[in-house]
Amino acid sequence: MYFVYILRCKDDSLYTGITTDPVRRFREHAGEAPNGAKFTHSHPPAAVEALWSCGDRSTASKLEYAIKQLTRAKKLRLIADEAAFAELLGDEAAAMFTRAELPTDVTQGA
Repeated sequence: MYFVYILRCKDDSLYTGITTDPVRRFREHAGEAPNGAKFTHSHPPAAVEALWSCGDRSTASKLEYAIKQLTRAKKLRLIADEAAFAELLGDEAAAMFTRAELPTDVTQGA
């Protein structure tokens, strides 16, 4: 199972990525383990804001790319309103992804 996630960083910037283990990846981004992204070295994460699951890496990579193309305002809508997924990313994408529960053992946004 692959996950696509959006992090809110301490400077209020947003970071989108993919992983097979959201808890491990958040810890890497937070500097608690090696291999965090270059972006999160200078923009430490504060919270996992959104998480979606899918079956394979190729599909996850396509969603990651699509989210990265969105404006900040659209990303914030995507985080706040699950119903906005199909509108912003298309019905086909909405059929391939499931909004996942945020792990309770990583920091979560308000």
